[in-house]
Amino acid sequence: MATGWQIFISFLKIGAMLFGGGYAMLPLLEREVVNRRAWCGQEEMTDFYAMAQLVPGVIAVNTAMLIGHRLRGFFGTLMATLGVVCVPFLIILAYGIVFDTIADHSVLNRAMAGLRPAVAGMMLGTAWTLFRRTGQTRLGVSVIIAVLAASLLFKINAVALILAGVVGGILWWLITCRRLKGGDAA
Repeated sequence: MATGWQIFISFLKIGAMLFGGGYAMLPLLEREVVNRRAWCGQEEMTDFYAMAQLVPGVIAVNTAMLIGHRLRGFFGTLMATLGVVCVPFLIILAYGIVFDTIADHSVLNRAMAGLRPAVAGMMLGTAWTLFRRTGQTRLGVSVIIAVLAASLLFKINAVALILAGVVGGILWWLITCRRLKGGDAA
């Protein structure tokens, strides 16, 4: 069982690498939580990603909260959240203090421009990993094709697609439960 300190330190390391937003940290989170610590499996991690997107807020914080809660309840949630936001908070605070003096500095602008392709690559890697996991069933492939078509061809808003996914998931679950219940009675 993970201690509060272990949860905090693990998420502190992840939070220190949050360049480019929450999606960029997903590979780091997976490496730490699934591969290194074995606090959950690949499938459960994918579920955490999905659940983290359903609620308002930063996906990194939401995912950390879910994992922390799974590990140690409220205390785990608190430690994971503090860990993942600690370094970014301190960096933003420091940046805010010295913003006026470094805003136009060419070295900083070049460094930030250099981070963009790395973040894009990490996000692409995350998308590929989720695609490989989801695309293992006919249902997964069907959902991927439907969402891509809805998003790219019909320009349907991502929020609407997420809400449709929630409704579809609930309906799928209800249908599955009904089939299982009907199978038990037969």
